[in-house]
Amino acid sequence: MRKRVVLFIFLMIVTQIVLFSQDDKVVMKIGNENINLKEFVNTYEKNNDLKKTSEQELREYIDLYVNFRLKYAEALSLRLDTIEELQKELNGYRMQAARSYLTDKEVNEKLLDEVMERMQWDVRASHIMKKLPLEANPKDTLEAYKEIINLRNRILKGESFADIAAEKSDDFSARNRYNNEGKLIQRGNKGDLGYFTVFDMIYSFETAAYAMKVGEVSMPIRTEFGYHLIYLHDKKPALGRCAVSQILIAYPENATAEDSVKTKEKAKEAYKAVKEGMDFATAVQRYCTDKGLTERKGEMPIFTVSRFDGDFVENIYGLNVNDITKPFETVYGFHIVKLTDRIPVEINADARALAKNRIIKDSRSEKSKEAFVERLKKEYKFKEIKTKNSFPALEDFYTIDSSFIIGKWKADAVSSWTKPLFVLADKTFTQKDFAHYLEENQYEGSENVNLDELIKYFYKDFVQEVIMDYEDGMLEKKHPEFAGLMKEYHEGVLLYELSEQKVWKKAEIDTIGLKAFYETVKQDYLYPVRVEANLYTFSDESVFNQWNKLLKKGTNPAEAMTKLNKKIAVVSSKNLVRWKGQEASFDSLFHWNNWNQQIQSTTAGKNTTVTMDYKSEQQRMLCANKTALSFLEVIEFKGPSPKPLEEVKGIIVSLYQNYLEEEWIKTLRSHNKVWIDYDAILSLIK
Repeated sequence: MRKRVVLFIFLMIVTQIVLFSQDDKVVMKIGNENINLKEFVNTYEKNNDLKKTSEQELREYIDLYVNFRLKYAEALSLRLDTIEELQKELNGYRMQAARSYLTDKEVNEKLLDEVMERMQWDVRASHIMKKLPLEANPKDTLEAYKEIINLRNRILKGESFADIAAEKSDDFSARNRYNNEGKLIQRGNKGDLGYFTVFDMIYSFETAAYAMKVGEVSMPIRTEFGYHLIYLHDKKPALGRCAVSQILIAYPENATAEDSVKTKEKAKEAYKAVKEGMDFATAVQRYCTDKGLTERKGEMPIFTVSRFDGDFVENIYGLNVNDITKPFETVYGFHIVKLTDRIPVEINADARALAKNRIIKDSRSEKSKEAFVERLKKEYKFKEIKTKNSFPALEDFYTIDSSFIIGKWKADAVSSWTKPLFVLADKTFTQKDFAHYLEENQYEGSENVNLDELIKYFYKDFVQEVIMDYEDGMLEKKHPEFAGLMKEYHEGVLLYELSEQKVWKKAEIDTIGLKAFYETVKQDYLYPVRVEANLYTFSDESVFNQWNKLLKKGTNPAEAMTKLNKKIAVVSSKNLVRWKGQEASFDSLFHWNNWNQQIQSTTAGKNTTVTMDYKSEQQRMLCANKTALSFLEVIEFKGPSPKPLEEVKGIIVSLYQNYLEEEWIKTLRSHNKVWIDYDAILSLIK
């Protein structure tokens, strides 16, 4: 029994060795390139299934594959990969493909779950902001923090959040705005941001708001703008996207208390009219004071909660489609709103995919990036060259001159600095590397910043960039599927460019070659038998009768037309060339299957005419066209002949491209040796 087990294991090992060696076996030699079995199979199975492939299909694919490799080899020999435009295109593809490899997938999934949860809720919040740049010095940071804490304490003791926002917030939308004459031009929002949902605010602010309970005042929240206090007014299930119509009875400019009363009374009147049966659009025309709304019959475009004033949006929650609100007040006046459509938030695979793309472009993606960088630091043994209490190589930069703060600093100013900053994957990065980074990424912002803090901020970004760049350069080695994808991109871009040069553009601009090719195939693109004729049309039946009399006297059609048109144009003519089935009205006049019955030969030198019986001709034409009588003068019968190049150019260009492709392949095969081990390849399907 044991011998059989050992034999079985031995056979498995031998089989694996054979298969492995089979993979490495060269099955094609195309020019100077050797293709092993594994590479060929991998390429084939990207779009095909070997198990379902016939021998003929595989042989056809081998031919296509050889052509592909020959073209790619020529593209490389012509150094198309050095063309700057193509390099930019390839770099663009690579950046896009690399994106999913340069993030922490676990953190991304958590962020995605968080987004999907928050999408289901809308929140309404107010804020008070104390402006502070991220690079502020510790002293300014502490002062701003103390100031906003004092404001929070005042609120907790009972003062109005809205009043303090209007008085103290550095977000100036909180305060009323007046012109130079002291006239109110915009009411302040007193810090009220209205309703918002996920992605509407910067991530740190959004996160704080969603973590709060209604009625709470937050501790100071740090964002890139400064410190914020947040007051949460409300949290509701997501409204989604809505379309409404509204009647707005707006306050007049500089409204008095009396104006407010009149506005309210007019709103009540409008609401009563609607409730008693007046069509809402009619009520808009009669009562709405906003010209734009009146022109649109009150209709407003689809919107989300962050689009409008919080008081406006608040009144839409709970409405069903076609429900109408009672009159409600905002800073603009009184509104009566009808919900005309609502698209609820959907939590499904499509929504998740859209959210995933938005996360990439949103500030919350930094969270994933930071986690990814921390993991890479461990993987590549990142180590800063510093002591427990000091970092001399970095601290030297605290002494650079203030030209950096105004964006004019040069790395040459510290060209003698060479101290090591950190080691990554056994490579040392020095002060010189950081100095060049600072020169290339000059500071742009307030001059009232602390240089030490600014340098720390830039150093953090520098470390991140170095680590991410290193990982980016390792992607092909670490991820074979990424390497394969980039290989496909590279081959595809170069082959497209080469085909453009050799085939597609050439077929369009090589007019001499195209004409010569047309001459070889034009007999395949013939007109059918055609008739050239003059079609005469008459203004009425009496003119037609006069025409007929003139023809019976031997007058030719052109002369007859001239005589009848002496005073006023009553006969018109048009030269036509038609084949059977091209035009129904022509076919109704000309009997294609019985030409001889229609044609009478006139005297020598005169045109052949279709005279036919007067009444039958008239009746036939009246059936085809109730407003005119017609006469057909046959000039010539044209046998089958080639269509001109201009008429069939699209088809001929396509055929010429195929011809150029075939000739190109013949040239490539004649200039390159091709050897194929058909037995080895075909054995895959036997």
